[in-house]
Amino acid sequence: MKMNYAEFLSEAGAKRRPSPLRKFSRIGREATRPLINMSPGLPHNDLCQFVGAKFQLRDGSTLELTEEDCQIAYNYGHTDGIKPLLTYLSDLTVRVHHPPTYQDNDTEKQLRVMINQGGCHGISSAARLILSQGSLCLVQERSYPTFMEALRYIGATPLGIKMEEDGPDMAHFREIMSAWDPNDKEKWATRPKLFYLVPNGNNPSGETVSLVKKQEIYALAQKYDFIVLEDDAYYYMQYDGPLIPSFLSMDVDGRVIRCDSFSKILGAGYRLGWVSGPNALLTRMMYELQVDSQHANLLSQVLFNSQFQQWGIDGFLRHTDTAREFYKRRRDIIAKAAEDHLTGLATWSVPRAGLFLWMKLLTVRDAEEFLLDQVLKNDVLLTPGGIFLMDQSQPSSYIRVAFSVGPEEDLAKGMKILAETIREFNQTQAQSPH
Repeated sequence: MKMNYAEFLSEAGAKRRPSPLRKFSRIGREATRPLINMSPGLPHNDLCQFVGAKFQLRDGSTLELTEEDCQIAYNYGHTDGIKPLLTYLSDLTVRVHHPPTYQDNDTEKQLRVMINQGGCHGISSAARLILSQGSLCLVQERSYPTFMEALRYIGATPLGIKMEEDGPDMAHFREIMSAWDPNDKEKWATRPKLFYLVPNGNNPSGETVSLVKKQEIYALAQKYDFIVLEDDAYYYMQYDGPLIPSFLSMDVDGRVIRCDSFSKILGAGYRLGWVSGPNALLTRMMYELQVDSQHANLLSQVLFNSQFQQWGIDGFLRHTDTAREFYKRRRDIIAKAAEDHLTGLATWSVPRAGLFLWMKLLTVRDAEEFLLDQVLKNDVLLTPGGIFLMDQSQPSSYIRVAFSVGPEEDLAKGMKILAETIREFNQTQAQSPH
């Protein structure tokens, strides 16, 4: 299907254009002969105070940053990212996902990769690109609050899709979309043009979308002509069986914007990630980055690039295998602890991916009040599930249990304390007059 990308742009997205200064920066960088370059307002490299650095890695090896590396990190760079790192991430994306639009003859839908400041930056930038005040946006019924806040800032309205363990309830999805008839042009123009989801280990509730449902969702996207925003921070943390192919891997039209993140793999504080998608849309996301913060953190880019040049793609994938096994062990510990201590007090599903156990407390009506007033007194901090729900006006019995941090023994200990606190709460409730 031929995409009309202009139709998807928000009012703000349609206004995005390249920074006029960046044109001259590019001429200077790409010059094939020596220039007396008096165009850019850059700080002089002679004032760069860092001339080298050495990093000790956990495996005993070292990374050394040269004076040239330090000067790259010191000054302004290309908005897309430093070239060797951008090439590496492009090659990684092609190898892992085999996107059909790679090197497509249609330059608008042709795959583009851009380095950004992490997953949150990617999803919020994509939202601003496509959504305006009053726009409708499809989301999972339990969604990542940061994206929901981005919708609130924009003034867009979320439409929640009911979820099952293997992804959206497709009957409910089709029922929602049936309200828009392509033959009713006025109504068709108001259809939701974006579906945001975390396909693996959904934050908070842990669902992983099956391949069959991904294919059904993509077919719906074609039928009703919407963009899929694939926020896949937990792609490499799929614990059971081979990795499920991504939406990007089936994107023959160029209607998927995929956000990858290093936060859960290499570290969250570096604020580095990458976005893959159709050139027509990513170019405008790049324009926003130009006027927002120029580019992602260059010291992080230089450091990661140095690591990746040592690792190669195979080394990176070996590291993701290590991270997956690390968190899988913790997932198994928390699941067993829940079974040992909370059977009969709560219900939950063991997540196939991600970092969270989504749990319903059977005798607690208001989980937030219970966690703050009862559980926290016993030195356990958990997240109430209500903050992730579409309707936050009513109390919720759900909680989110993160198993990614702290000593392994604390996972079982925390579940035991939660169970004891629920029993004490139940006893108090039974003794209180109604």
